[in-house]
Parts: sequence; structure tokens; C-alpha cells
Amino acid sequence: MSSPRLTYCSSGIGRATGILFAMEGVEEIMITYLPEEKKDADSAKEKIEKFGAKCHTYEVDLTEKGACKKLADDAVKTMGSVEILFNNAAYQEVLQDPIKDLSE
Repeated sequence: MSSPRLTYCSSGIGRATGILFAMEGVEEIMITYLPEEKKDADSAKEKIEKFGAKCHTYEVDLTEKGACKKLADDAVKTMGSVEILFNNAAYQEVLQDPIKDLSE
């Protein structure tokens, strides 16, 4: 594979995808994570780097306005380009009354 860059998150589908892309030859991968996910991010980084990819980690809350723009700017500055964007950020929680408790 030439030199695609991939961004993703630290656990679940994102983690599995990052590892698979590293196995397939992606040279640089960026992990985004929340503070409470640091342990997951560090573990994912370790696994990804075992396959030879350079892995960058960023603690960021993607629900904050402006965070996505800053993250995109940082990704391009750090990696030169982003050729693959796998945006799989999610946060799960149980709501007592799912319809009533939803916000934008």
C-alpha cells in the first residue's frame, strides 16, 4: 500500500479497523480518545505499531464545537495528508426514556 493515512477511535469497531489497516500496510494512523479511554488508546497504539504503522494519539472531545476542525488541521500538519478518514466516534449511554431524553 502506498502511504494512506487513517484516523479512527480507540476501541470497538474503530480499534479493529485500525489494526486491520495497519496489517494491510497503512503507514500512519491517528487515534482520537476521551480522557477515560486513554488506557484503550494506549493499548490500540501498541497493537497498531506492532504491524509497523506510526500511530499518533489525540485526546479530544469531538462533541465540542471546533474540535473536529482543529483535529483535521493537526492531522494534516502531523501526517502531511489524510487519504482515508474513518470517522467512527461514538459514545454509548443508557437513557431512562430514550425519546424524551435525546438532545441534538
